[in-house]
Amino acid sequence: MRKSVLAAAVATASLAVPAAADAHVTVNPRSVTAGSFDVMNVRVPNERDNKGTVKVDVRFPDGFYFLSYKKVPGWKVKITRETLPAPVDLEGLSITQQISRVVWTGNPKKGGVIRPSQFEEFPISVRVPDGEAGSQLMFRAIQTYRGGEKVRWTAADPAADTPAPRVTLAAPAALAKRTGGA
Repeated sequence: MRKSVLAAAVATASLAVPAAADAHVTVNPRSVTAGSFDVMNVRVPNERDNKGTVKVDVRFPDGFYFLSYKKVPGWKVKITRETLPAPVDLEGLSITQQISRVVWTGNPKKGGVIRPSQFEEFPISVRVPDGEAGSQLMFRAIQTYRGGEKVRWTAADPAADTPAPRVTLAAPAALAKRTGGA
């Protein structure tokens, strides 16, 4: 009996380690079509046993000109735009600013906290930047817990302990058909 309890405990612990190692801030879906309008989700798991996440700060790569967000109860949103060095012509519009950062700040009294063993998704509707199929967009995220502890999901190396969220660009459908892609 002791051996089976010990074996079950070891098996459970070994399953928990990979799950914890994989739990990090991500942007989903992991692949989006270049130049498309799409809904993406910033997924934020809580990795702490004793405190909740109360702030998520995401830095965007260049080329995000349009963004709207879905309200998440208990969370305030601040979108930061930066002026471009020169206007960009996009489908007949002269674009002078791009999205550089989105910060979600939770109010725990109103439900704006990601508690231990929970995750939250923050949906955004964006125009995906143009780019080559297979290239990646890297976002940098800072997750803040109650008490001020910060985890910086900013590492360029995807194998790092705190990798930056990334999304792979797919070719637009019309281009994929012309080049023999899917």
